[in-house]
Amino acid sequence: MRTLEELTAELTEAIKNTEEYRTYCDLRDKVRQMPELERAINEFRHRTMEMNRQYSGEELYDRLDETLAESEKFRSDPLVDEYLKYELAVCRMLQNVYAQISEAIDLDL
Repeated sequence: MRTLEELTAELTEAIKNTEEYRTYCDLRDKVRQMPELERAINEFRHRTMEMNRQYSGEELYDRLDETLAESEKFRSDPLVDEYLKYELAVCRMLQNVYAQISEAIDLDL
């Protein structure tokens, strides 16, 4: 019988071989060749995460409107748009894996 470590390694390789992950890695490499763009993407990501943590209710919606306007301008760069699109696709894929595992494992948490 295969060990959990072996199965985890297989799952990891399967994820790495998806079109989404391979494309994300290619785009990430292109972004990394442009330090200013990489910094701008990281700052945008940081501001978005902070907004979600700091605000709620009506204030969150106001901040969200501002962020959406900034996002549209920022994502008008095709490389930025593709990079963030594939980054989100990989994150959703991982979330789906985590959700399936946590739903199948019976813990009283």
